[in-house]
Amino acid sequence: MNIVQVSDKILDVINAFMEYFMGILFLTLVAITFQEVLRRYLFNDPTHWASEACRFLLIWMTFTGACIVTRLVTHLTMGFTIHRFVNHSTSKVIKIFISATAAVAMIILTYFSGKVTLLAGYRPAPMTGIQMYWVWSALPINGAIMSIYMIAATVKHIFKKKEEVTP
Repeated sequence: MNIVQVSDKILDVINAFMEYFMGILFLTLVAITFQEVLRRYLFNDPTHWASEACRFLLIWMTFTGACIVTRLVTHLTMGFTIHRFVNHSTSKVIKIFISATAAVAMIILTYFSGKVTLLAGYRPAPMTGIQMYWVWSALPINGAIMSIYMIAATVKHIFKKKEEVTP
C-alpha cells in the first residue's frame, strides 16, 4: 500500500465525517424551521432567533457540501471535453494544472478568510448573540479541508497510471 492509497483512505474517513456532519446540520435546520412554523402559525408566538440560526446553518451547509463534492469529484466539471478531444498525456497535464490551481486558490481563500474571521469575528449576531467567529469559521475550516483534497487530487493525477484513468 503506497502513500497515495493511505492518504485516500484517511481522506475518505474525513469525508465520511463531513457527510455525517452535513446530516446533523440538515436535521437541525429542519427541526428549527418546523418548530418556528408551529410557533408562528399555531401559537402565534414566533421566535426572533430562528431565521438567523437557519441562515447560519445554511452557511455551514453550503461550505460543508462544497467540501464533500470536492472530495467525491461530483461538482460541475468540463471533464467530458478533456476525454473527448485530447489525448491521455494532454488530459493528464490539464487535470494536474486544474487541481494545482484550485489547491492554490483554496489555500489563498482559506488564509484570507481566516484573517477576516479572526479580525472581525468577535461581533455578536443581532438575534442569537452568537459570536460571528462560529459562523464565519465555516469558510476557513472547510477551505482548509478542500485545500487538502485538491492537493491530494493533484498528487493522485501526477502518479496515476494510464490504465487507472477514469472517464
